[in-house]
Amino acid sequence: MESARDKNTKEIVEAEDLWMLPHVDRDGYECSGCEQPVYPASYLKTNLKRPHFSLFPKTDHLGDCDVDGERKTVDSGRKGSVRNELETSPGLSPSRLILKDERIAVDPTLPKSSAQTGSKSTTRTNSNDGATRPAGRRPSNTIRPICRAFINFPFDRNMSLDIPGIEDKTYLTAFKKLGAANAGIEHFSRSKVFYAEVAWAKTQATDDSLVIQLSAGEWNAERQLVRKYMLRICWSQWSNYKRTKVQNEMEVVREEGIKEKKSKSKKRAYVFFIGEQDEQDPTYFNVTDHRLICGLVGELSW
Repeated sequence: MESARDKNTKEIVEAEDLWMLPHVDRDGYECSGCEQPVYPASYLKTNLKRPHFSLFPKTDHLGDCDVDGERKTVDSGRKGSVRNELETSPGLSPSRLILKDERIAVDPTLPKSSAQTGSKSTTRTNSNDGATRPAGRRPSNTIRPICRAFINFPFDRNMSLDIPGIEDKTYLTAFKKLGAANAGIEHFSRSKVFYAEVAWAKTQATDDSLVIQLSAGEWNAERQLVRKYMLRICWSQWSNYKRTKVQNEMEVVREEGIKEKKSKSKKRAYVFFIGEQDEQDPTYFNVTDHRLICGLVGELSW
């Protein structure tokens, strides 16, 4: 499972975010669909494998859990439109990005409040007839679920998407791939969710930044990349946990990309980010928030 619910805060937790936590509570998570306990795996900072959540041995999802249904929706979404399912699946295709300053701290012994359960509800009331119907699309606190939806549902990229600072309001228009054919190094006047394949070169880390080479930029007539776009993570003010999380994720996605390419797979490793193009050197993009970058492996289709 790529995400689970924190038992105390009732917030959805992306598995990759476990890399950033100083302490991971093995018994602190539950399935977001049925509340069955799940445990975090492969989250140690030494693991070069993506964190994930799993059911405990000899347990299974409860009867009304929609996790299997969501997996089927993802499979179907790669072949055709599944808009109706996405409109009633809270986590598969986030409607907007909301960056929270702090994670809500909750005493688990206190009665549940709306702040604790706001992201938990799977139904809502129809004001006309009082009947309940599945909850709609929920917001995301990082760009990762948004980028995952962009990969998973190519036939539904006309769905709405609201990201602060980005004028375009659909998945189709809010994303921009770097390195369009024969475009060279472009100058971008509008903010987008930029993305590109990750180069095979390892990242370069200093106290001030992490630099990631992208397999996109200016190509010569022999199809050699002569000027690469570069992604600079400006992390001088970040905690060690945030640095570790981003650096681990970038190394994992790089290794995954190499493996997929060597196996002749159609999947590729991509880095997605929201950042500012450097005024002095347009080959560089600067990112200042760990929630505005992610690495994912998938097959992008149009």
